[in-house]
Amino acid sequence: MRANMSDESPAKSKRSPRRLVPLALLALGLAGYGGYRMYSARKPYEWSGTVEARFVAIGSRVGGRVKEVKVKEGDPVTAGQLLIVLEPGDLEAQRLMAAGQAAQAEAQLDKLKAGARPEEIEQAQARAQTATAAYQETKTGPRREAIAAARARLDAADVQVEKTATDAARVRKLFDTQAVSQADLESAEAARKSAAAQRDAQKQQVAELENGARQEDLAQALSRAREAQASVRLISSGSRVEDIKAAQGLVEAARGRLEQIDVALRELAIKAPVAGRVEALELRPGNILAPNATAMTLLEDDQLYVRIYVPETHLGAIKVGAPVPISVDSFPGRSFEGRVEHINAAGEFSPRNLQTADERADQVFATRIGIVSGRGELRAGMAAFIVVPK
Repeated sequence: MRANMSDESPAKSKRSPRRLVPLALLALGLAGYGGYRMYSARKPYEWSGTVEARFVAIGSRVGGRVKEVKVKEGDPVTAGQLLIVLEPGDLEAQRLMAAGQAAQAEAQLDKLKAGARPEEIEQAQARAQTATAAYQETKTGPRREAIAAARARLDAADVQVEKTATDAARVRKLFDTQAVSQADLESAEAARKSAAAQRDAQKQQVAELENGARQEDLAQALSRAREAQASVRLISSGSRVEDIKAAQGLVEAARGRLEQIDVALRELAIKAPVAGRVEALELRPGNILAPNATAMTLLEDDQLYVRIYVPETHLGAIKVGAPVPISVDSFPGRSFEGRVEHINAAGEFSPRNLQTADERADQVFATRIGIVSGRGELRAGMAAFIVVPK
């Protein structure tokens, strides 16, 4: 009996360590899990994104033949720096014509505003006085002296007719006796007829003077007098408001055309609107640039950034203005300074850089991280990583 008991004791003592292995493994697992949880609790947040950039497409609204190219790809430029110069073509000639038309329109407007000169008013008044006097003369009729003079001329004409008739009769008698020629007789008869015609014309003149002006002549003289007087009033009153407004419109149209050409001339000098770096430039002198076509592309200095998507549960880990480090695969072991510039106010469920269905199911907020350092080394399209401590 004792012998049996003594044989079983060694066997039990040999099996006891094996029973402790599961316990040891369980203890190690619990310790490892606890350590992992502690590591996970301290591990910083890491989000991946892409380096993006905003480009400025530069061109000219007028276009033309390229005269000079002042920069090349990769050159840094400042705001307002001259980049490309285009040939003016006929724009300078157009400006001369537009400037002349504008000056002419302005002179016409000044003339209308100033009104008539004193000399012009005096001239119009003199014409009105002359026309009025002519009307009064027509209305009053000829003077008695003029009628008497006309009658005297008629008496003289009668005497001349009697004389030429006597001369013609005497020449006829001489012709009958063949003392004078046929030509002398015809000359005497012609003188008699001429004197008679002059007497008849003088009679008509005397009758016209005695009868006075006709009603038609009187009305015509009155119209001329009134027209001259109206002309005086028109010149003295100045230009009409409508005429001045019309002239003002012509001036504004001419100035607008001149300004339009000036803008076109300024468009011939293509300048950098902002500071940046020449990203793409393919123009050479002699090339034709179409209106509104892109002449070159600039990358703005302050428009290089990384876009990430932060889950809603971790949104409290970042805030606008906070500095964050940025790392890229192209520069391993090196980080660049970044700063949170913007966090979208609305969340989304399908950002473009999330791949798995589980990730797309989570709501995230697009966040822009501005790149502060390394702008000359980082390029758009690089994969970037943002690390934020918990």
